[in-house]
Formats: sequence, C-alpha cells, structure tokens
Amino acid sequence: MNETYARWFRASTPYIRAHSGRTFVVMLGADALGSPTAVNIVHDLALLHVLGVRLVVVHGAGVESDGPVDPGRLADIQAAVALARSKLESLFTTGIPLSPLRDRHIPLASGNLVTARPIGVVGGVDQLAAGTVRRVHVDVIRALLGADSVVLISPVGYGTTGATYALRGEQLAAEVAGDLGADKLIVFDAARRVGDRSDLTTHELRQLRATWDHDARTARRLDALGEACRRGVPRAHLIGFDEDGVLLRELFTAEGAGTQVSDADYRLMRRAVPADASAIIELMRPLEASGALAPRPPEFIERRIEDFFVAELDGTLTGCCALFPLDETTAELACLVGGDAVGPRLLVSVEQAACASGLRRLFALTTQAVDWFLDHGFAKTAVDALPVDRKALYNYRRNSHVLVKDLAGKPGPTSDDDNTASKTRSE
Repeated sequence: MNETYARWFRASTPYIRAHSGRTFVVMLGADALGSPTAVNIVHDLALLHVLGVRLVVVHGAGVESDGPVDPGRLADIQAAVALARSKLESLFTTGIPLSPLRDRHIPLASGNLVTARPIGVVGGVDQLAAGTVRRVHVDVIRALLGADSVVLISPVGYGTTGATYALRGEQLAAEVAGDLGADKLIVFDAARRVGDRSDLTTHELRQLRATWDHDARTARRLDALGEACRRGVPRAHLIGFDEDGVLLRELFTAEGAGTQVSDADYRLMRRAVPADASAIIELMRPLEASGALAPRPPEFIERRIEDFFVAELDGTLTGCCALFPLDETTAELACLVGGDAVGPRLLVSVEQAACASGLRRLFALTTQAVDWFLDHGFAKTAVDALPVDRKALYNYRRNSHVLVKDLAGKPGPTSDDDNTASKTRSE
C-alpha cells in the first residue's frame, strides 16, 4: 500500500467518524456547476452522503437575480434553475462511479421548501420579482434528511399567494444553514482561499473583507460565511472549485484546502502533557526519516515533555514544537512540525511563553526552512553565536543553518532546531 495514502487514511479516520450524522449545507453556484470539476464535486458529495453526512445542496443558475427582476428575466431565471437542477439530478443518479458503490442510489428531494417574499422598494426602485427568504421549512427538510435523501434547494421561492421570486443563492444558503442549525456551510468559489488564510475568525474575516481584492460574487459569498456564523453555524468554509478533491481535503485533513471561518479560533495551542508523547513522536517520525528533523529517541521526548507545545484541532494533534532553555535568557526552538495554519501560531505561543519566562533570545537550527524563519523575524547568524554548551553539541555533519531572534519583549513566531516550512520543521 502506498505509504502516503496509508498516512492520509489514518489521519482522516477521526473526521470520518466526526462528520457522520452531521448536517452540511453546500452551495454550488453556476460557476462551480459549469466548471470541468463539477462531475467530481458531485461524486465527492455523494461520497459524503454514503459516509453518513446529511446533505443540503443549494445550487445556483446560469442567470442570477441582480437588481430588479422583471417578468422576462424571471422566466430566464426559472429556465436556468430548471437546467441546473436537472444537471444535479443526473449527476447524483450516477452514484459513485468506478467504485463498488456505483449502484448505490442517492435520492434527491426538492420542492417548495422555502417560502419567499418580495424585497420591495429599495432606494426608490421596485425590485419586482427579486425576493428574499420568508421562511425555511425546517421540519420538512429534516424529515427528508432523516429519510436518507439529499435535499436540493433552488434559488427560487414561492410567496403565500403563489407568486414566484428569484432569490440570491448566497443569502439563501446562509439562511437555510442558520435556520436548520447546520454544522457547516460550505461554499464553492473561484478563489481557493480567503487572503491565503486557512482559517479566520469572523472578526478577521470582516477585516480582510475590507482589504482583500475580490469580485462581487466572491464578496457576496464571504458575507454569506459571516452571516451563517452569526446565525449559529459553528464553521463555514470557502473552497475552490477548480481543483479536484478539494472538498475531501478540506473536510478530512487537519490543514484543509480552503478557508474555514468561525466565531472563535478553534485551534488550541497548549503545553504538552505526558499523554501527548506518542502523538508527538508520530508527528516527528516521517520528518526524522526524511532527514528534515534531527532524530530524537522516544525516551528523550517523554523525559522532556514539559518543554513541548502542541497544536490541537478537533481532539487531534496537528503540530508540535519544543522550547529548550540554554541559559537564563536564551532558549532553542526545536522539533517544530506544522503547516501554514499551525506553524505561525505555535511560534506565537512559544514566544509568549518565552517572554513570560524572562527569555530574550531564541535560536533555531534548520537545514531546509531558512526562508520561513527569515519571514518570521529570525536572522542568520554564525555557529559561534550559540551559547557554549549548545555549540559543543552542534552537528557539523548536518551543517544546519543557525538563526536567531531577539524577542525584545514582544511575542512572535519561533521555530525549532531543524525546521522546514511546507510542513514547518525544526531539528
């Protein structure tokens, strides 16, 4: 068995269990449905359904409501909605091709699940058949989910008089997720991430929203993420539709593939405890085998566990590092393992702890992550700059670069003895 696949499968197992029985609202806009990856996206959604996820899919259409919707435009929107719905029904009917589950029938349920009302007059302009959500029929949707159906919701709604209204897909998805008490809202977009961030708080999202360069459609989707969280959805995700498998990577790996938004920072950075030793050893093992980290025996990790920090996500350790004191004012940052989302946060936590302990300088030794450390405030220095006892232990065969950072009383990212940045590593 391919070793990478085996590691991925082991790491994904906790998420498979955690997601089973949860309710996810997924928004597929017209751009996602028209992309070359649309078929695989639907196959991945079918896989989620088979794994026990309760799915509500809110879809877009090739013609959207933008401003007043007159009768002619409403007819165009209805035709585009019918075409998009037909495409989804066709794709879901194929199940999961090229697998033993290809004959598994995945029923789709749709209909008048949302009651709408007209937007009315905005700025003196009658919006005509442009509508907004009056009521989401939550009990009906939950009953359909309980009957093992994937629920499909189109961006049109019907008023109490029978009138038809065109709805904004992004707003519809946020309201459905909030009213349904969904565990996640997942929105596909042309952008793979928000400002190259893998996770954001809603406060950070508002700040980025004002400065990040994005088009109007993406802007509406960012607003939908924030609105869903405001309505009580624990986590909302923006992921790209132009890369195959992005949904699975976002949901079944600690690093994800898009941007996850929540009201609070859900990644826990803390001091390690003895029970973490085996997980730390496993985090370091593949990097030690590749030569990116200097090997340390398990008994060393157990003996020095109080010097380690860990990053925890959903009960799983996703990163680690160590802070080894060298003298009263100096320490070494070592054993740093983490990705783009974890590494910088571990560094901040370690620097805060170092400052609180009266430390003023951090050293880091690395063979492969010099640029990462330079980006996080370190500077190159000579081996002779190391404290005498640490210099005596320097391994000239590894020929690690030596970096130093003056904490100057303010916390920042740190790193450890042999660090690399794609999976930030330090010796």
